[in-house]
Amino acid sequence: MNTRINHFLFGILLTAFVSGCVTKTVKEGAYQKAQWETKALIKDQRENKTQSLSIDIYAIKNERARLEITALLGFQVASLVMSPSEISYVIYPQKTFFYGRNSDRAFTRMIDLQLHPMNLTNIAFDEPVRGPGWKCSLDHTGFISQCENSQRGIRVNWLDRKEGQKKVVITAPQFEMQWHFSAPQTEVQFKTDLFTLKQPTGFKAIQIN
Repeated sequence: MNTRINHFLFGILLTAFVSGCVTKTVKEGAYQKAQWETKALIKDQRENKTQSLSIDIYAIKNERARLEITALLGFQVASLVMSPSEISYVIYPQKTFFYGRNSDRAFTRMIDLQLHPMNLTNIAFDEPVRGPGWKCSLDHTGFISQCENSQRGIRVNWLDRKEGQKKVVITAPQFEMQWHFSAPQTEVQFKTDLFTLKQPTGFKAIQIN
């Protein structure tokens, strides 16, 4: 697949950096921190290529998040750590470490998707996508069901909810992501350094903005 999508699809330094002591799985509802195991099918419509990825999410709502991304056979693609204002991520195939201010353009050099990366965790937490131009609606049960930014041509749909599981479809010009979530683990204890990502030895550092 186009390496730009490999790069975007946000990051993984596997579980050596990750700890979630999980004792409970919930169906749906309000919670402040959680972790998810997810699978994503990414379609690059411009290149007519598709890739399957595993994305593990560790997040504190509105504060911090870490995404760990692998391809088939556990191949490490990327690791990503972010807050609303800062972001850093490692792209393992290119041996590159990116860091800088978090914004809608944090990923534009890698993929044509103008979406603030913290919205990925908003999606996981069933929160509205935030930022200028976004409009969201609820389903009949009161859960978020769709967010759309008509100016950017981006739409997010929450589908197939069942016992905490769900499917989220993100579409944009020349891009589609079908994202399958397991039920969240909500009673978790994260290591203090979970939301810190350092430049690996031998990797090139690039400030993104």
